[in-house]
Amino acid sequence: MPASSIFGLAGCGLLCLALAAVGFRLQAFPARVRFAALAVAAAAVFAPIGDLSVAAYARGVTGDLSIPTLVLAGTACLGRLSARSLLDPRGVRALLWLLAGVGVFLYPLALGLTPFDPYVLGYDSIAFVTVLLIVTAAAWRAGLNLIVLVVLAAALAYLGGIYESRNLWDYLIDPLVALYAVICSVAREIGKYLLRRQS
Repeated sequence: MPASSIFGLAGCGLLCLALAAVGFRLQAFPARVRFAALAVAAAAVFAPIGDLSVAAYARGVTGDLSIPTLVLAGTACLGRLSARSLLDPRGVRALLWLLAGVGVFLYPLALGLTPFDPYVLGYDSIAFVTVLLIVTAAAWRAGLNLIVLVVLAAALAYLGGIYESRNLWDYLIDPLVALYAVICSVAREIGKYLLRRQS
């Protein structure tokens, strides 16, 4: 199996494990139960069912997942195992807002709603890399280390060619995390609005 397929399969398996860890609220159980449950879930996710595993079926639906998705899924798993939050809430909020904004910009335009297709910028565009460097520097200056970590990890994954895609966008964002970011960001703003109305 090519290395790109192994990375893609592992990423989808990690997402499945994160969904299981969050859905079953593993942090509420004793440590031994948490580790045992996640080990059983990992075996179930990667074990073949017929010709393919659950992770392979998930990959068939989602495709290869971006680095932000993997970072959020990985920290969700580790957070449920350790029963404590591993990420700064401010950094998570900023990352989700950034992903939501990029998703709203990228995907409608990439679907051909305008003559401009921003997806092509992911193919060795100096302007795109420059903007990415500016965003990363601004995030570092603002103390938003999660954004810096995610962008650097995505850049390294792109340079290492862990996926078949040679488009930098595919390492920075995917439709799944974009949709998740939009929903979380909008829900948070609605919650803040309702709290202001009640006070």
